[in-house]
Amino acid sequence: ACAIAQEEREIERLTGNIEPKMDYITFEPFSEYFPAIQHLNETQTRSFVQHAKAISKLSVKLLKNLAAVLAILVLFALSDIDKTFTFANMIVLLLTLCQAFFLEYLIWWRWNRFDISFDSVIKFFACGFLLTTPMAMIFELIVSIVTGLISMVAMIFILVEDSELLDKLQTDPKHAMKDLAVGHPALFIFSLFLNAFVIAALCEEMIKYFGYWMVVTPDLLPQKRSNDTNNENGGNTPNTKSVRSTGSGITVAMCSVALGFACCETLIARSIFPVHPLCAAIQSIGVCKRDLEGQRGVGIGRIISPAILLHGSFDFVLMVAAYLQQVEKIKEGNDDDSDIPKEDDSDAVMSEEDIPTLVFSFGM
Repeated sequence: ACAIAQEEREIERLTGNIEPKMDYITFEPFSEYFPAIQHLNETQTRSFVQHAKAISKLSVKLLKNLAAVLAILVLFALSDIDKTFTFANMIVLLLTLCQAFFLEYLIWWRWNRFDISFDSVIKFFACGFLLTTPMAMIFELIVSIVTGLISMVAMIFILVEDSELLDKLQTDPKHAMKDLAVGHPALFIFSLFLNAFVIAALCEEMIKYFGYWMVVTPDLLPQKRSNDTNNENGGNTPNTKSVRSTGSGITVAMCSVALGFACCETLIARSIFPVHPLCAAIQSIGVCKRDLEGQRGVGIGRIISPAILLHGSFDFVLMVAAYLQQVEKIKEGNDDDSDIPKEDDSDAVMSEEDIPTLVFSFGM
């Protein structure tokens, strides 16, 4: 991502372009494909095939690569090369993609097909899937080390005050950590708060915000804008876009980045709730206020703060619920360390090995 940004700035310096005029990966000028997109919008063409034809070389490459990867994975799943990746796993992968594509269908094609092009949707989704997800993993790892150290310092203060627990930690660490989880819930809830709001929410919402700015498409470049948000004259004139249409395009773009991010995250973490696109839609409100309504007092903090609050609260509630459920199992003696073997141990919400590392693990 950094190399791409540097390349873009260097090209602008060499070409003297004040505004972006090409896709910097394929070097295809906007003028070669954007007029076809404008024609579809002006004529209100509702054929998806026509919209699919009016895309750039970069989008074509992205779609071809997606088809090639899926074909390879299908063949891999049907073979016996890896016993852990079966055709059932392939079905789950396809269903995950279908979930994201269905939401994309509703957000873009069903309600806003003339506010932003199919070409732009592909690029923003790909950015969320391919670029923002690995970036988020790296930043979350770094931040989790810092928050983990903070939690460890708090735990050390507790152990210093409780010599009996400290001695037990040296002789029987598993049961000592269980006693710590039951007897000092504030420590664990504080750790979960850091993981939910700092590691997960703050990092991911910032990454998705900057993921939106990483993509440059002609749809969202400054154009002549009409103040007629109701579009009573039966369509926009060439190179003219209503403020409402531009705002809808920004929302779809940011949601597309979030859907790409969520799709990749779902493949890793099996999360099915549409929190990411909801938070992206909330962020788009602030972006529209700043860029379209001219409210210069709206900075990145005001844009991402509501999304962080929603995202963090969602994660925090789930984490605390899992923690409290495991604490109740420990109190009842039904945790995984029981002398009686259980057939459903693999389905436990949190195993005994998870408790000592709970200050680090949530939100990763």
